[in-house]
Amino acid sequence: MTVIKKNKIKTVLLFGFIVLILISFKCSEVINDYSTVPRAGFCLTFDDDYIEDWYRNSNLFLTNNIYATFFISDLDSLSQYEINLLKELKAFGHEIGSHGMHHTNAVEYLDNHSLSEYYKYEIQPAINFMDSIGMRPTSFAYPFGRSNDSLDFFLLNYFYILRHVTIEQLQPSKKEIDQIDEIYYRFNGERYVAGLGIDVNYNISIAELKKVLLRAKGEEWVVVLFSHRPVDSSPRPYETTISYLDSLFNVANELGLKSYKFSDLID
Repeated sequence: MTVIKKNKIKTVLLFGFIVLILISFKCSEVINDYSTVPRAGFCLTFDDDYIEDWYRNSNLFLTNNIYATFFISDLDSLSQYEINLLKELKAFGHEIGSHGMHHTNAVEYLDNHSLSEYYKYEIQPAINFMDSIGMRPTSFAYPFGRSNDSLDFFLLNYFYILRHVTIEQLQPSKKEIDQIDEIYYRFNGERYVAGLGIDVNYNISIAELKKVLLRAKGEEWVVVLFSHRPVDSSPRPYETTISYLDSLFNVANELGLKSYKFSDLID
């Protein structure tokens, strides 16, 4: 082999080696950039069928860059006007999830029925109805927050992600609110997560809620919150004042937390 040919081979090999190094460096740079993107945030959800109240406060969500998830139940009682409002909420960027056809306590129902009967009574009609109005749900929130492993395993055949309620809010607990691990989504691929109720009956102050949000920020997690009906004043059980929500948004913005829709939690 001549000296010229050897030099050409060396040049080609050297060039290839340099290209590989540059590609590796670029890939590493992209990965590092992705890993440093802040993911901490909060996911605000609302339950039942307070559609007019949700829509009435849509400007509050819009001005604070909040994208909520509305879990709808009692579908057979919805008017066309309410269905149109739901479509507008979805057009604004919010998610419309399922809360069951009849708002049935799944655990209690299964005391005397099978999973198949539960599906035919509560789940299938809800999916079919939401399909018919162009809103096939990818997420589900258990009415009354009650679930079990069998239900989770079964419903994950029909929904992308599920929400239930922590045992600490279903019965008295001395645990500090921000230390309830189940209310945080850790981006670990799990398809079910517990929510933290923030209606007036849960008696959670903004100061306590700020601790929850601070932990989410520090751990790079997302805290899942749920409410029902937003009202101007004098809240009753399962209602939240607009001023409380506004304070929540101010704290979240102050901490630089991202607003997530429920189905967006899954990578």
